[in-house]
Amino acid sequence: MKSVLVITPCSRNGLPSQGFFIAEELRNARVQIQVLTDAESRLGRLLDVIFRGFWLVPQHDRVFVNVYGERAFTYESFAILYARLWRKRVVALIHNGRLAEFIRRWPRWTSLVLSQADLVLVPHRFLQEQLTGLGLRIDGAIPNFVDLKRYTFRERSILAPRFLYLRGMYPYYNPEMAIRAFGIIQHRYPESLLTMAGEEGKESARCRALVRDLNLRNVQFVGLVPKEQIPGLADKHDIYLHTNRVENMPVTIIEMWACGLPIVGTDVGGMPYLVRNGIDGILVKSEDHRAMADTCLELLCNRKLAGMLSWNGRARAEELTWENIRPSWEKALLIGGN
Repeated sequence: MKSVLVITPCSRNGLPSQGFFIAEELRNARVQIQVLTDAESRLGRLLDVIFRGFWLVPQHDRVFVNVYGERAFTYESFAILYARLWRKRVVALIHNGRLAEFIRRWPRWTSLVLSQADLVLVPHRFLQEQLTGLGLRIDGAIPNFVDLKRYTFRERSILAPRFLYLRGMYPYYNPEMAIRAFGIIQHRYPESLLTMAGEEGKESARCRALVRDLNLRNVQFVGLVPKEQIPGLADKHDIYLHTNRVENMPVTIIEMWACGLPIVGTDVGGMPYLVRNGIDGILVKSEDHRAMADTCLELLCNRKLAGMLSWNGRARAEELTWENIRPSWEKALLIGGN
């Protein structure tokens, strides 16, 4: 039986990565799996991969590395180079929608390391086009997925003005856009509510100050929500706001589709490659909070449109499941039939 060492962040205090879920599904399929690393800090992850990785790589047949770039690329590089040193099959899956910027800053380093992988994969065509344009070899795309059994679908055709934001308080997520759009909506629907969920960060204080400055009501900040609680949180809301300035293939979108929430998001990065505008979500220009608010106001009074987005989104989520993705990963890792 083939064994796979999965290099991906899996901190107990953070949200599990797509690599972690791939590892869990492979383990359920009776593949021998070990995941590295559960360290809480960047330094801890680096030391974990440098020391434990050097010992663990030769004990496995395959090495699968989730690649995020930025500071994480240091330990990701060690993992890939260790695998090449021990002549193991190594598969790299690139996630970060901002990786092109990182590659432009460090072209020789990134090209050298990623060229050592047997396969370099991305979740969909957006990153493939971006990175091949920079001269990087991309061997294919395997999309992100969700475990559909974890999510309860509820059709949203008659909507209440209950909005959910679920991306964290950092500039590249642009949480202020959600608050400003909500301010316009609440002027029309005084009873409307907004839940701001996600990791606290640099924008936390600014967002709370903006709520006060705009004299908004029914805005709650709930912090980072554990993965297992997201379906329950989604069930309490009717529209999902996605305001990112940079994006790749967000699993959050698939989760909201699975629950039936209509999605109003920004047309940045990989979003137009994932969301079919006007069919399973509606995309507006980044920074245009008025367009986001206008779209939400239309959804609140257009049952046909809301219902179509809800059902079409659920259909997309049903396509993006492990059952459909599994053959691609078995082929990539050369573990089919085990």
